[in-house]
Amino acid sequence: MNMEDGRLIARFQRLTTELLIEKRLGRRRPELTDELYQTWLEVDQRGLKETPEYRNIMKRAGRHALWLAGLVMLSKPDAAPPLCSNETPPSVTDKAA
Repeated sequence: MNMEDGRLIARFQRLTTELLIEKRLGRRRPELTDELYQTWLEVDQRGLKETPEYRNIMKRAGRHALWLAGLVMLSKPDAAPPLCSNETPPSVTDKAA
């Protein structure tokens, strides 16, 4: 596989992962779908769909998207409990009583 084909495969992986992340987060950008489709057509025209690299992309894209979408959800302020709260945690002496 030459460098140009490698770059095309990498771009296809990035776009596929982005689309899966957006789907998981409930967001959609039509321009991303269009770019992914055009890239897929180019991958198909070059005959790269039969390569091991293409198969690896299709296997890994879903896992990467799930992991990255989870990170996005964790980074939202309302996803994690506050670091400090008005409630006082029970102390060791409270449990002994």
